[in-house]
Amino acid sequence: MLFKHPELLWAFFLLLIPILIHLFQLRRFKKTPFTNVKILKKVVAESRRSNTLKKWLLLFTRLLLLSALIVAFTQP
Repeated sequence: MLFKHPELLWAFFLLLIPILIHLFQLRRFKKTPFTNVKILKKVVAESRRSNTLKKWLLLFTRLLLLSALIVAFTQP
C-alpha cells in the first residue's frame, strides 16, 4: 500500500497516550461507612465486572477511531 503522506505514519505512536491513560488511571474511591455492607459488596462485585468491560471497549473504540483518522490523513 502506498501512502501520499507517509511521514504522517509516525502519528501511530500517539496511540500510546490513550493506552497509558487507561492503564494508569489513578481514581481512588472514597470509603464511606454504611450499615448493610453485605448487600452492597455483592452489588459492587457485579457492577465492577461490567464497568471493566465498558472501559476496555471504550479504549478499543478510541484506538480504532484514532487509527482510522491517522490512516485517513496519510491518504492511502
